[in-house]
Amino acid sequence: MIPSPSTTSHARNPRTQRYRFWRLLRANFYDLLLLLRDSWVVLAGFGLLVVIGTVYIYFRYDEFSLAGATYETLKLLALESDLVLPRDRLGQLLFFLIPLFGLALILQGVLNFGRLLLDKNSRREAWQVALASTYTDHIVICGLGRVSFRIVTQLIDAGYEVVVVEQNWESEFVERALRRKVPVVLGDAREPEVLRQAGITRAQAVVAGINEDLLNVEIALTARTLNQAIRVVLRVFNDELERSLERAFGPNTVFSTSALAAPTFAIAAVSRQVDFVLPIGEEFLGITKLEIQSESDICGFVRAIEDDNNIRVIRHQDQLGRELQPGIMRQLNGGDQVLLLGSINAIESLRAKNVHGSKLDFLRATPIERPNLQLQTVILCGLGKVSYRVVSQLQRMEPRPNVVVIQDANRNPDFTRHIRELDGVTTLIGDPRDVDILRKAGIEQAYSVVALSSNNLLNLQIALAARRCCPDVHIVMRVFSEALADKLADMLGIRTTYSTSGLSGPTLAAAAIIGDVTHAFFSDKLLFSADEIVINTNNPLIGSTIDTIRNTYHATVVGLKRDNVLHVLPTLDNHLQEGDEIILLAHIDALNTVRDVLTKETPPSDSIPSTPINPPPQTPVPNQSESA
Repeated sequence: MIPSPSTTSHARNPRTQRYRFWRLLRANFYDLLLLLRDSWVVLAGFGLLVVIGTVYIYFRYDEFSLAGATYETLKLLALESDLVLPRDRLGQLLFFLIPLFGLALILQGVLNFGRLLLDKNSRREAWQVALASTYTDHIVICGLGRVSFRIVTQLIDAGYEVVVVEQNWESEFVERALRRKVPVVLGDAREPEVLRQAGITRAQAVVAGINEDLLNVEIALTARTLNQAIRVVLRVFNDELERSLERAFGPNTVFSTSALAAPTFAIAAVSRQVDFVLPIGEEFLGITKLEIQSESDICGFVRAIEDDNNIRVIRHQDQLGRELQPGIMRQLNGGDQVLLLGSINAIESLRAKNVHGSKLDFLRATPIERPNLQLQTVILCGLGKVSYRVVSQLQRMEPRPNVVVIQDANRNPDFTRHIRELDGVTTLIGDPRDVDILRKAGIEQAYSVVALSSNNLLNLQIALAARRCCPDVHIVMRVFSEALADKLADMLGIRTTYSTSGLSGPTLAAAAIIGDVTHAFFSDKLLFSADEIVINTNNPLIGSTIDTIRNTYHATVVGLKRDNVLHVLPTLDNHLQEGDEIILLAHIDALNTVRDVLTKETPPSDSIPSTPINPPPQTPVPNQSESA
């Protein structure tokens, strides 16, 4: 039986890594060895004095046993001995030198050794290395910026152990990582010794998440040199470099955070009802969470609602938060929480039907709000890596909205040049916080204003200025704080707020966990991921219906490619045939279990290759490294 997302999440879902007793014991032992290595001269000198004194007293004074002689030597070190001064010169010399050297060694070496051993805060860097030495089959994250820290938190939420390598101990994210009990190894991740301290030879994966392409490549090469079997995940921006690196490191190992985030920002610019966007071939599927209203038009049997609305229920919880598994008799009732996947139109239509009492009272559903002939302009504020890709996505939409880009003067000249080469895109120089500039951009005819600068305050000011001009305009904001996003939703009703790290982090996390994935997203601390599987000869899925796969493996088939034709959200009664390619969406553990089942049940000669989902074609971008 394939474990459901609910059982998996309860089994291992800590928000903070916990130091078990055995781990602390091993870390302290490792730390003791490090201290012994650094202090061996002082400790050896102290031990030599004790041995010399013990041997002399044992043979000079007949009344002392070996233990008694040792005790008297320690008293001599502390100037507490009541022994009579020997008459021989050797004894007299020892009785003077042992206290003198002993006190010096105790004060300068032994006491300091004990303090360092017990007070871990006095040598935090070394203690972090000691903690990292206890980790096995973990994931090493190199670099601790916004994206990398989001990956760390998402991996912890998914129940996986993480060790971080960071060169700047003063980074704002270091303390936040330490509070989550994540070991942070100080050093340059390109150095083999630093990676060894992070346990690279015992790790299952390494994520190079620094905002410079070349540094990430160096880290990946060093990691592969130290551990040939390690799974490598890189963050880059340059498309050409991405394709070249994937030929070297394998498919779906290299990702651009802006490319992963752009589809969601682009769809949010023309829709108000999307939490995440999953590209399937040339199409986009929206993912959103919905609370079912009682006696609404979408109360009823799940299968019927899915067929009538061309959507899929990915996750279903009842009013008490209990997970409801797929089944023929499963129903949607008022108060249920569901995670839905479908086309943008299908999701908006379903939301419009989710009106309390509409099934009984025949209430007219709320009209769908989309760009139209009167409101067909998207104003995009701020020009950078993310916004460039968003413009590229908007330009490929059908019908294509009018796009106006407002940017500061003399900033990002490379992006400006490429934007001006795109058809149907107007650029405007000015401050997007200026009401006159917004009017010049045509805000009266705008469906949405998209604030994509790298500054929270600036994006908020843009949103407020846009609302002053046009109170009903749809706002899409890029933010860097989940707390700020929640406050904006409560105070201003701006619910389409996203962060690049939040949208891209799950994919990098999933790639580190199971490898060879194209897109992933988080929902209530559960990590869902997409994978493509080719149905070869002897594949155990041959003959199974798509509905059977969902009921058995808790995995949703969101795409079926047959005879070179891709069918998005194929009907549940479809039977799989040899040569089909299916795109599965499932909780990360369920997806991994499906892979294990296929690997075990399929003969080696007919092994199943994992072919990546082809994303929408990327427009060439300037050769710059990814920003944080």
